[in-house]
Parts: sequence; C-alpha cells; structure tokens
Amino acid sequence: MERDIQSLIKKKITIVTGAGRGIGYSIAKNYLNEGHYVYFIVHKLEQKKKILDKISKNNNYEIFYGDLTKKKFLKNLEKKIKYCNNLINNAASTNKKFFCDVTEKDYDILTNINLKSAFFLSQIFVKKMIKNKIKGNIINISSQLGHIGAYNRTAYCITKFGIEGFTKSLSLDLSKHGIRVNSISPTKTLTHGNEITSKSKRLKIIKNKIPLKKFTTSEEIAQMTYYITENIKNMTGCNIKIDGGWTAGY
Repeated sequence: MERDIQSLIKKKITIVTGAGRGIGYSIAKNYLNEGHYVYFIVHKLEQKKKILDKISKNNNYEIFYGDLTKKKFLKNLEKKIKYCNNLINNAASTNKKFFCDVTEKDYDILTNINLKSAFFLSQIFVKKMIKNKIKGNIINISSQLGHIGAYNRTAYCITKFGIEGFTKSLSLDLSKHGIRVNSISPTKTLTHGNEITSKSKRLKIIKNKIPLKKFTTSEEIAQMTYYITENIKNMTGCNIKIDGGWTAGY
C-alpha cells in the first residue's frame, strides 16, 4: 500500500536489497533496531513470510518481493517508495564455474543482478534524493573478489570489480549534491545455518587463507554499513574491507 510521504518525513528511510536472508537481512534488521523505517527488498514470497514470522508486526517496515532484474518490479518500487535516506545495494548471486564452462546465460544472469540492478535502482533513488534535497547514502556490498581474482570466479569477479568502479565514479557525480557512495568488501561470510557442517572441508581451506583465521559475520557487515551512513560524514568513493587481512598480501 502506498504511504503518505508526510507521515514518514521525520524518520530516516533505508532500503535494503537482498534482505530476505543472510547479510541483507542483518543489515535491514540493524537499521530497523536503530529506529529507521526500513524497506526489505526480497526475491521470493517465502522470504517475506519468514521475515513476518521473525519480526513483530509494526509500522516501521515494509517488504516488497520480486525480481530486481525486471523493469516492472523496479517501476513498482519507484512508484511505491517516495524517497530514501540510504540505499543498500546488497542483492547478488554467484557463479563458481570454470571459465570455459560459463555460458552466456550464466553471464547475463550474474551481471543483471549483481551490477545492472544496482546501477538502475541507484538511479531511481538518487533522483528522489536530489529532488527532496536529501544528502543521503548509497552503500554497495561488494566482495574481496572486487579487489583480487580467484579460481572459477571469472564472471563473479567481473561484477564485483565493476561495483568498485561504479562506487568510485558515482561518488564523483553525486558529491555536488552531498550524496555519499561507498562500498564494503567482506571475505567469506557464513550466511546459512548448515554451512559449517555441509562444507567443513572447503571452509577449512578458506579459513587457512585468512590471516586472522576468522570468517566475516553478517552482524559485522551490518554494523559497518550503519556506521558509514550515520557517523562518517566526509567519506565517499571509498571501500572498507572486512576480510581478515586476505587482500593485504602474503
């Protein structure tokens, strides 16, 4: 249901994509706990139902579900959400195929969700920020693989390196409007409850590559996202790595 902008004007509004689980859910929940009005953007109806089961029903959030790669869904968000103070582009997918096995369909799926949707969703809400004279924030959730390569991650790295370039260039375009654009690059983050038991051998290999021997947590990313938007007013075009020292070198 469309909401009256005047009823929300006193609250800060934050939009989080990929908020159905994992990192996105933790980010959205943290902003909600901090008193923001939060729009959870999720992919599936089942994710919306799970959120409604976990969070007490109140007037401080709304959930939209749909495909961010579809123009119709983006147009619906543009129509229903009047403005925002913060846009957190978190929605993403991955591809773990060897280079020669990556199909054009694989490539298109990955670039459409990881890169294209972030570009055009940002465009929609930047226009609203400028119109309403809001000195807001865009945070792009990137990856350590936006800075270094990895085996069997060619398509994924393209999108995350692209997100880093997008962050820097967009920050220059929007600086005259006081809108800040930054990115966060985590290392491996455990987002599924059964991940430790089902992938224990692979996780051990990954952990041994991290100097601090720790995985990033969704809560750490959520706290950093909030800190950047609410507490650092002279930071734009920057990247924060939460990678346990992985990209520092050997």
